[in-house]
Amino acid sequence: MGWPQPETYHLGPNPDLLKAAESLASREFGLVLGLLVGRYCLNMQDLHYGYWTKDLPIELLNLPKAQAQYTDFLLSHIPDSTQTILDVGCGIGNTARKLLEKGYQVDCVSPNPLLTTYAREVLGDRVTIFECHFEALRTDKRYDLMLFSESFLFMKPDAALTKATQLLNEGGYLLLTDVFKIVPDGQTAIGGGQHLSIFREVVSRFPFQQLKDIDLTPHIAPTFTLLNDAYSRMLKPAYDLVIARLRVRFPWVMKFLLWKFRSAIRKYENKHFSGKRTAETFMAIKSYRLFLFQKSPVARPAPLRD
Repeated sequence: MGWPQPETYHLGPNPDLLKAAESLASREFGLVLGLLVGRYCLNMQDLHYGYWTKDLPIELLNLPKAQAQYTDFLLSHIPDSTQTILDVGCGIGNTARKLLEKGYQVDCVSPNPLLTTYAREVLGDRVTIFECHFEALRTDKRYDLMLFSESFLFMKPDAALTKATQLLNEGGYLLLTDVFKIVPDGQTAIGGGQHLSIFREVVSRFPFQQLKDIDLTPHIAPTFTLLNDAYSRMLKPAYDLVIARLRVRFPWVMKFLLWKFRSAIRKYENKHFSGKRTAETFMAIKSYRLFLFQKSPVARPAPLRD
């Protein structure tokens, strides 16, 4: 089986994009880097994890199919009464595109200038893209549903839920899928996510009735084994080869750099090349959930905590 042919996108060294990259946080930079590699090698159309079912073999070439299954599963939980949706953290716009195809009226929030560029290619002028962090959004529009697909982990829960309460119509919905921590903070092989127990406590202080809480962890976890294998079988040998080559070509410079940045290098290698970022590790320390909440028509939003 040959490699899938990538679609034509602006993946070259666009000066405006390179300038924008300088201001990105490391987490956001990683998303963009993953986009570029995934687009070229796998024709990926999404940035989120894959949703793996028994009939889909866990193979790297099937990752785009698993991602498409994720989006289909997510969209199947949108209540029938929904007409207007705000996609918070729209990535490269593929989920918003599918929402438009289903007849929804969609706006997007995209604080990442690089991803916004790709989203505009996908969505054109069919949506309004608010180029800001969600907590800073200012608009007179109100929505039937607020969608957070792997974007809530980048936000402060109080501020994000306060803003969501303000922008939702009475009786509107909050549909949220994300990874959550289920172990105390500390050095773990897989980082990221809000604490699940803290999230539940914070949501309880807002005017939301929980309608659904679905544990997707077993369906999401195989993505990590795939990525772990990719790092160990492809990226690690390439990384070692480059370092060895540089040691030969620039021995004194490399000796200094490897000493000067030894802590950062060790941290990077431990994170990506330890072999511990597997499905089993993910299931032991994380929980991936789908939540659906409905805004109560009588309660008022909780105040922000200091």
